[in-house]
Formats: sequence, C-alpha cells, structure tokens
Amino acid sequence: MILPYTNPFLKPNMRTSNSQLVKTWMQNAGQLATPEMVEAFDDLPQKSTKLEDAFCDQNAEAQDLQIKFIEEEFYELIHAYNNLERSDIIKEATDVLWVTYGLLHTMDVDVEQAFVRLYDSNVSKLPFNFISGKVQKGANYKKPHLDDL
Repeated sequence: MILPYTNPFLKPNMRTSNSQLVKTWMQNAGQLATPEMVEAFDDLPQKSTKLEDAFCDQNAEAQDLQIKFIEEEFYELIHAYNNLERSDIIKEATDVLWVTYGLLHTMDVDVEQAFVRLYDSNVSKLPFNFISGKVQKGANYKKPHLDDL
C-alpha cells in the first residue's frame, strides 16, 4: 500500500512506497559504507566468503554493512519477541524491513518489482497444503524470475 508521506527528503504530499522512503533516506544521508562504519560492527560475526558476482564489486562494503545491520536488527527482534513487548516487536520488525530494503538498494535492485514477482510466485503455490504450519508449493508453483533485477 502506498501512503502519502512527508519528510525532509521528500516533497510534501508526495506519494511513495516504504522502499522508496528508505532509498531516498540512504541517498540523502550519504549512506555509503566507510571503513569507520564497517569497523564499528567488527564485533559481529563475519561472513566466511564474499559473493563474486559483479553487483557486489561496486558496493561490497555497503552491502557488508547492510548485512551486519540485518543481523543486528534480527537479534533485537528476537529479543523483543522473547520479552513479549508488542511495541518493541513492531519497532524491531520494521527495522529488519528497513535494513533489508537498504541491502537491496545497495545492489541496485528494483525492490518494488522484486516484491511483485515474489508475490506472483507465492500466489502460484495455490492450491497448497500446510505442513508444520508452512505453505508448501503446489503443482502450479513457479519460481520467481529475479535475475534481471
């Protein structure tokens, strides 16, 4: 759903998506990873290898930083959930969305298009079965095509 939203980075009454809000904020806040920003999260576990794909070459440091943010926010969400604090759960879950959008933007992904394609793929699971509370892929399932994003 797209809602009217204003902030210092967007024109008043501009309609935008949550993904676009994150992208605009990152652009205006100069959110390019610097060695100092990466160093601030050195205490978090490091991934064992870097992706070799071309999309990582330009923004590897920014992507590494976003992964660290995702990990940090994920653990904060688990902590909030375990403490049964509804407002904290909402805040931390939204933070996970924020930093995930951020990662995709550092990869120059059209997040809105990726979401639509994932939605279409999920709908293709119909009719489906539940196993252990999880939707299982039905006979009509089609994997989302995301390679061109």
